[in-house]
Amino acid sequence: MPVGREEASMEYSNEILEATPVRATKFLTGMGAVAAIRTLMADAGMADDDILEGRTLLLDVLAAPRKSSAATDTADARAQRAATTELDQWDEPNFARHGAALRRRFPDVHAYIFNDLSPSTGTAAVQGVATFLTRLDALESGADPDRAGTRQSDKKAVAFLATRGLDKAERKRLQGLVDVALGPTSPLLDQAELPETARRREALSKLRGWFDEWSTTARAVVKKRGYLIRLGLANRKAPRRKLPTAPAEPAAPVDDTDATALE
Repeated sequence: MPVGREEASMEYSNEILEATPVRATKFLTGMGAVAAIRTLMADAGMADDDILEGRTLLLDVLAAPRKSSAATDTADARAQRAATTELDQWDEPNFARHGAALRRRFPDVHAYIFNDLSPSTGTAAVQGVATFLTRLDALESGADPDRAGTRQSDKKAVAFLATRGLDKAERKRLQGLVDVALGPTSPLLDQAELPETARRREALSKLRGWFDEWSTTARAVVKKRGYLIRLGLANRKAPRRKLPTAPAEPAAPVDDTDATALE
């Protein structure tokens, strides 16, 4: 960067900034390819250092590429969906087999646990498994005052289910899935706050400042439209559409009768 230059602080829209690398590339290559343009710009004060500055700023932008797409998801949102799916797949076969075992050996416990409880899909499955686990915990701890007289049998039923794979470890795993499925999940970060995004925006802003200065200069000193097109500062005019010409009227037939023959 030329010595003594101060950077102006300007705000640009994202659309303008993201369009700048292509425009700066065309400007630099167009000026370098046509000696007459380079001469006009040199006469307007553009030194080699100014060109090198633009090239450096452009390369800095290209070294800080934007992400292929803005983030639309978070890790814990993906985990929440996965937990919901796993619980959805768990409830139907396991409600059936544990329910069948309890119905035969502990019918009273079966009636308590599966009262208004059946396999569901999606988020309803999360609620169903949560209800199932809560009722098991109540039976194991004896926390339900309405079942004070059946606490011994209730504990035996829970211990029996442990022998069928529904032990403390499995119940803890399922409760963990319920907790994840119910959230909370974190919101998306503001993309403008991400370090790589901030770096790219800063690089784009510097490049845009350079481009604005020298493209404005070019428009002032380069008058030939073809040169401005080469620099990306003008567009080719669309060719005019020719209007269809009306067909010529047929000529009147020539009467070549010998006039003397009519006399």
